[in-house]
Amino acid sequence: MTDSELAKSLAMGCRILSEQGIIDAFGHLSARIPGEPDLFMMNRGMSPALAEEKDFIVCDHNGKVIRGNGHPNGEWPIHAAVYRARPDVTSVLHSHSKMSRIFSLSHRKMRGLLTSNVPEWQGGVPVYRKPGLITSMQQGEEVASTLCDNCAVLLRGHGDVVVGGSVRQTVLKAIALKQNEEVVHEVISHGGEIDLWSDEDVQKWKAPVNFKISEEAKAALSDRVWDYYVARATDTLPRAKKD
Repeated sequence: MTDSELAKSLAMGCRILSEQGIIDAFGHLSARIPGEPDLFMMNRGMSPALAEEKDFIVCDHNGKVIRGNGHPNGEWPIHAAVYRARPDVTSVLHSHSKMSRIFSLSHRKMRGLLTSNVPEWQGGVPVYRKPGLITSMQQGEEVASTLCDNCAVLLRGHGDVVVGGSVRQTVLKAIALKQNEEVVHEVISHGGEIDLWSDEDVQKWKAPVNFKISEEAKAALSDRVWDYYVARATDTLPRAKKD
């Protein structure tokens, strides 16, 4: 994948995240450069919701701009530290999502209640509790350590970090996190305890994830979801014709 193709993917990811209310004037989405594991591409210091292909720069793990025009976001250490700690991760998002901020400050853990997210977040999404923006590699490493082998971590009073094996995976995981947060928040508003899935239930939710289907079928399912959010972000959903 060329820099241009990767920037195009990141720009669409930002548009989708903006349409979903996950990013706005702040936040950043990045991807590891294929074949150059010590470099990553992210939107320059600007509103990610407005980012176009030309607004993405390539940085090394010291925050130095290697290719492109502009300067990195101040919290670039989040991305550098996660990429260093997690060779399996190829895309990182940091957002100030409202629902993530709420659960980062709540005594209630953000747990997975919806379909395939149940096994992943049954024990609760971890929370990085230290104050301040993540502007040093030491802080970035602490966030990466709290993230550990999870796909998401909440930053107390700040937002979240979501990671994945591709830009598409990271964007869709961020949407799934928001959907779970909204449902958990709504359930709590009804009072009482959350009716969590049992360990036996969790195993049953794992079954569909482990169900063997062809790579073509997996790709088709991923395309189906991605295409829907692209249509929403680009305002190209089919509309009923008026007489």
